[in-house]
Amino acid sequence: MKLSADYPPHIRSRDTSLSLMFDVVVALLPLYGLAVFFYGPRALMLALISAATCILSDAACSLLMGRGLLLRDLSPVVTGMIIPLLLPASISYTVVIIAALFSSLVIKQPFGGVGQNIFNPAAGGVAFVTLCWPVDVFSYPTPLNTLPMTSSPEVVLERSVSYTLHLGGRPTSDYLDLLLGNVPGPMGATHILVMLACLFYLWVRRGAKINMTGSFIAGAAAWALLFPRGSLSPFESLCYELMSGSLLFAAIFLISDPVTSPKRPIARTLYGAAGGLLCMAFRSLGDMEESVIFGILVMNTFVWLLDTRVESLYHRYRRERTHESDPTQIPQD
Repeated sequence: MKLSADYPPHIRSRDTSLSLMFDVVVALLPLYGLAVFFYGPRALMLALISAATCILSDAACSLLMGRGLLLRDLSPVVTGMIIPLLLPASISYTVVIIAALFSSLVIKQPFGGVGQNIFNPAAGGVAFVTLCWPVDVFSYPTPLNTLPMTSSPEVVLERSVSYTLHLGGRPTSDYLDLLLGNVPGPMGATHILVMLACLFYLWVRRGAKINMTGSFIAGAAAWALLFPRGSLSPFESLCYELMSGSLLFAAIFLISDPVTSPKRPIARTLYGAAGGLLCMAFRSLGDMEESVIFGILVMNTFVWLLDTRVESLYHRYRRERTHESDPTQIPQD
């Protein structure tokens, strides 16, 4: 039998890593179209700078480690596109570059490069700059105002719905504005209706696993209903929690990362549900108004445990079924 080596992630379907990454890029493009509409061409410049930084840093590391360049690898493009969408459109170019460098040089490449990283690179990069520049990361420009290409002190910055919830207050934004993205927030994570369309596209294209994203949203919804913040009713808590901050964005583009998620369907469902609950716990009990990315990173550390335990249960079940069907047969793993 002839065996051939291939680069991870190893996908057990007709899809390839290139096709999956390409689908994610396609799903991200409408969010950038809306970001340009709401904030001007500066949003596109942030994407170009972030993607270029990820591509160049990945290429430099690959050459230094003697691995050669993977010209068909779109993962640095995906990482570079996700990072600015989780940040304000007014964020400094320097902060975006540092986030992109951290995602590649610290989160991804030291573990062996594409397909072998333990943590989601985009989440790691955004988490780092969030800890370093929390004021800049949590200050957002007013929607439908074109921003200058360079940073300007004249730009009016506001706080988000997540900040109001963090203080225990009642947001004044109505549900329609939340659905349409006409609220201050991360430039790619406020457009709820468009993100739902992106989720449907990825479900159809099998770029996102319905059991993982669905259980993540269900876990977050259960927390919002059971533990509403401030004076909100359970229904109000459900609406504001799911439609504010980067929670839905994380459910679509971060939790379903094929490299940092479990392999078996049962493990994916448990991973998604636990991730939704943990992200809401970070939100409700943490010191920051938006802590979803930290919840994602913590869940990444438990993927190996879920995979190991579920595989063990799977093999035990198969051995028992084999023994029941033929007691004289020695089961093989």
